[in-house]
Amino acid sequence: MLPVGYLPCTQDPPAGKNMARVIDEMVAEAQAAEASGWDGCFITEHHQQEDGYLPNPLLMAGLIGMKTQRIKVGTCVLLLPLYHPVRVAEDCAVVDQATKGRLILSVGVGYQQHDFDAFEVPIESRARRTEEALEVLRRSWKGDRFSFDGTHFKLKDTLVTPPPFRSSGPPVWMASWTPPGLRRAARLADGWIADPVQSLPVIKGFAERYRAERVKLSRKPFICLMRDAVIADSMAAAEAESGPTMVTHRFYYKYGAYVPDDYVKDVKRPEDFTFKIAAKDRLIVGSPEDCLDQLRMWKEAVSPDYLILRIRQPGGPPHDKALNAIRAFGESVIPSL
Repeated sequence: MLPVGYLPCTQDPPAGKNMARVIDEMVAEAQAAEASGWDGCFITEHHQQEDGYLPNPLLMAGLIGMKTQRIKVGTCVLLLPLYHPVRVAEDCAVVDQATKGRLILSVGVGYQQHDFDAFEVPIESRARRTEEALEVLRRSWKGDRFSFDGTHFKLKDTLVTPPPFRSSGPPVWMASWTPPGLRRAARLADGWIADPVQSLPVIKGFAERYRAERVKLSRKPFICLMRDAVIADSMAAAEAESGPTMVTHRFYYKYGAYVPDDYVKDVKRPEDFTFKIAAKDRLIVGSPEDCLDQLRMWKEAVSPDYLILRIRQPGGPPHDKALNAIRAFGESVIPSL
């Protein structure tokens, strides 16, 4: 059975003033996912967002971990170049201990300028900072004193305590959507996260590149497929309820995130990116039966080892509908994957 993780909405427009409610809803949705057969709950990260984006994915993963018993908790993704790696290593060790080994650390190099501006980190240094930070993390979790002499981080006789719950430390997955990023994920991480933006042919091509790189390294590939979903009673109902998801994907289009493919060749502006275009081999949409059919197609084409779904955007659906979708998917789809 394909394990499935849940990615909750972490935004509270306009400025995060009701974040206490959002956190309560995130915890309740994680608990519903655990009760319905989902495998994990993952928290994302951005900074300086006018929509009140929650900026603490590792902290929130720990909070959810203390309110659940079984599901894995993690980041998807933590923007690693924004942090000192010793702090990340310590925090991960504490969360891994508190959750008895349920933490998954997913990282990315970042791509939004204002994330870096908030921490006075030059965005052009992000790739090298990430590579150095990953090496520091791995060495930190071995439990021995170590020194490190990098371009961005220089450590002498450093000991990170406590050790993680698992002797090797939590798994590290890396998100990427460029050829250099795929090579970096293959070389440095335990798994690769496919972004929720690109179409099936693009993701399939990325997966083939990633697998080829892992084969060169004589290492087993691990692919986490990430998708946005609109789960409803029917395809027509899903289209009627797709407005918040389409706002998100039009934002991605405006940001230049889409790799050109046959699906978007006639799209000239965000307003041209319609539900019917997005639903074709990109989103997971419709009734649970529709979603199952689409995911079987993705499994056949990509052969992922893990799936993360996002079913709630800042504009909706509301919390109660998200809970219903979580339960319906858990009961009707996950057992058949």
